[in-house]
Amino acid sequence: MNIPYIITDKTVTAIVEGKVLTMNQDHPNFDATTTALNDESTNEQDVKNLFNVGAAIEDLSQGDIVVKDGVAYHKGEAIDNYCVDRAIAFMRENKPYKALLKFFDRLQANPSKRAVNELYRFLEHKNMPITPDGHFIAYKGVDLAYMDKYSRKFNNSVGQVLEMTRNKVDDDASIGCSSGFHAGSYEYADGYGGQNGRLMLVKIDPADVVSVPNDCGCQKLRTCRYEVVSELEERKPLEECYNGQYGDLEDESEDDSEFFCEGCDYTSKDPNEFYDDGREILCETCTEAACGDQTRYKTFSGTIATNEDSYADSSDNHGKAPIMDQDDVAKQSYKKGYTDAMDKFHSERDCLGRFCPKTSKS
Repeated sequence: MNIPYIITDKTVTAIVEGKVLTMNQDHPNFDATTTALNDESTNEQDVKNLFNVGAAIEDLSQGDIVVKDGVAYHKGEAIDNYCVDRAIAFMRENKPYKALLKFFDRLQANPSKRAVNELYRFLEHKNMPITPDGHFIAYKGVDLAYMDKYSRKFNNSVGQVLEMTRNKVDDDASIGCSSGFHAGSYEYADGYGGQNGRLMLVKIDPADVVSVPNDCGCQKLRTCRYEVVSELEERKPLEECYNGQYGDLEDESEDDSEFFCEGCDYTSKDPNEFYDDGREILCETCTEAACGDQTRYKTFSGTIATNEDSYADSSDNHGKAPIMDQDDVAKQSYKKGYTDAMDKFHSERDCLGRFCPKTSKS
């Protein structure tokens, strides 16, 4: 390779195909480029790709962020330059970019486009890091008793979750002080809290932000919900990019739990494939083999498997009530619609020991 270049602590400059290319140290490929230029096997195309910010973002985000014609997209939605800057920062600092993608998704969950656009202006004040679950940390000044300084009605001690109906929050950004829960940048909250107050860290879902008032340089916001996660004992702002203390990076919906049949060791993550007779958990096949009618048992998830041929859904069940445990029978015995049915199966059990309708006429 014969590519002229200059590397300093803050910039990299290279001449490729007669063009001067320069990148600053905040470029996501800054370190990779300095390494590549010192490698004799690197060719000009490799260097051009490293200087391409869009290609770098796509590569480092594993395709979750796509750049077309200079615009970045996530799940088909164009993302603001603020988000692009955040993406670069996450990649440069080797932070878990999935947290940033969750932040993008939470932004899209906000029902107000205006609120989303205003939120970008607020977050540009820096030092409000993103949490693993896609929320962000802001600051709130309170009095020494942890009560809000305006009304003295709301407890802001650690662990408190404050919320109100969204439509009760003033969404007019031209009005500075109005209804809604307020939080701010470090500078705003520190000044508001003063020496005779406390500075709290609050966790906010981007979807819950309602407005960012124009006064105070857009350094405060109104939201319908926040969680107080910590008190800032040392008066200095948090690191800008990411804070892993307040949240879980894993999806809350993800559940790796598996259920298994005690009759044949069949396993599945779907609890509705299993039936619980009070003594053991069986799959559909084993339940049919044991009793011949798996529709007469509760599934493991608690729902009762129904079959129109077995019993009806009307209030009197046409004399055929669902099979229940003895405790269930006691609870249901006084409920309307089951009184008559109780007389029909109070003493007989099926092959798995559950109460069932009498087979003989009485």
